[in-house]
Amino acid sequence: MKKLLLLLPILLFSVEQNSIQIVQNIPPTPIEKVNDSFLLEVEYGRMLYKNPRGISCSQCHGKEGKGGHKIAKYYDRNKNPKILKGLDITGYNLSQLEASLKNRYRDKTNRLVRHKVMPMYYLTKEEIGAIYTYLQEVKNR
Repeated sequence: MKKLLLLLPILLFSVEQNSIQIVQNIPPTPIEKVNDSFLLEVEYGRMLYKNPRGISCSQCHGKEGKGGHKIAKYYDRNKNPKILKGLDITGYNLSQLEASLKNRYRDKTNRLVRHKVMPMYYLTKEEIGAIYTYLQEVKNR
């Protein structure tokens, strides 16, 4: 009996090592994890979208980035009322989203311009990539 108890940890270790090898042979899923995090990139992107650095993206661009939310009411030079609404950002490619979040965006004449309303976010490339992944997931809902 004592010999069996002494061998038990060795047997358990051997079984554990074999199960780890089996798990390691499973092919990766198409949605990658963020570094060694327990979060999927899309989950991390959803979290960042809700609160990237203070002001939530959803306040202007809506719950899923499709825009249309009223940001402010203002009056033009002729005192006509105007409503500023958030844009649909689900159609942005990664480089457009990155430029927008860094407040460097090209206008229709391809000039680099600063957004007049968009706040400046100090996000890493990985964080912007996660937000992009989230927007791509919700794009077709």
